[in-house]
Amino acid sequence: MRAGNKDKVNGDGLYRLVLEHSKDSVLLLELSESATPVILYANPAALALHGFGRGGLAGKPVTVLGASLTPGGKEAFEVSHSRPGGAPLVTEVTATNVRDGGKLYGILVERDVTWRRGLEEEGRMLSGRLMQEREAEKKRLAAGLHDALGAMQVGLSAELLLLEESVQRGDKEEALAGIARAGKLLRESASGLKQSCVESWPPSLTVSGLGAALSVLAAAFERRSGIKVSRKLSFRGGKAVSVSPSAIVLYRIAQEALTNAERHSGARRVGLTAAREGKWLTLEVSDDGGGFDPAARGAERDCLGLKIMADSAKAAGGRLSVYAAPGRGTRVKAHLPLTPGPKGVEL
Repeated sequence: MRAGNKDKVNGDGLYRLVLEHSKDSVLLLELSESATPVILYANPAALALHGFGRGGLAGKPVTVLGASLTPGGKEAFEVSHSRPGGAPLVTEVTATNVRDGGKLYGILVERDVTWRRGLEEEGRMLSGRLMQEREAEKKRLAAGLHDALGAMQVGLSAELLLLEESVQRGDKEEALAGIARAGKLLRESASGLKQSCVESWPPSLTVSGLGAALSVLAAAFERRSGIKVSRKLSFRGGKAVSVSPSAIVLYRIAQEALTNAERHSGARRVGLTAAREGKWLTLEVSDDGGGFDPAARGAERDCLGLKIMADSAKAAGGRLSVYAAPGRGTRVKAHLPLTPGPKGVEL
């Protein structure tokens, strides 16, 4: 055998070796303008991807894959298939047409991206649920403000009418008592309005720093829910005139975790621990409530708050861990990298 032929044989063997060990699916099709493309060759990755055994695709029309794969036009595109069992399959395809001896062939390289489509769908669903949650929060805030203003209007109107009658009768003592009642009602209404604003954005976060904001949050939670909160907050540096973005995220996670404990846990006690550990901010919120089974059917769907917290932590470069079991309470732990706030001032 001449050297040239030997090199060709060795080269063909190397090409086949590459195809046989490729992690991407590779298909060779015979193309015809008047007939459905026929599969001439499928490497092991292609057979595994589409659920066929050795030799199970050669000579079959491309439609056996559950999709019309006719290369041409776009160089890369996505194709939706059906696996033999009916399960969905989405592949990212790179297609190339080649001519050899007057015949036209198509070379398809496929990569399974079903997981990516699933993540995209999950992202769309989460975005929709987040939008609904935000709208519900706006609705609750608007309802709270509306009720507070309405109660203040009705109460003050009634007190002013009584005050007017007392003045007309010349009853000084009753008039003074009416003024006192109106003043008390005004203060209580203003306090309710301020609380609604504080829940939307806590001023102590930027004035006194994360530790003080968490302390105020815990105290308000105790008053509102009747659940006792034991807290341990350790942040060096005293007051901060500026707050790290990570501190804001940590505060929101604590806020959501306490809200979940109030709504769902049935707990009698909640523990809140937060600290700065080197270049990290840490948070732990635990309760002695009923807990839940994270692996139970529907648990992921019913834990939107936990999903929001986890995504917030991930977006800030950190992580969130949730430990729960039926009858053993729930523990939420967050670790976030400390980032400088505006003008580089840290907590």
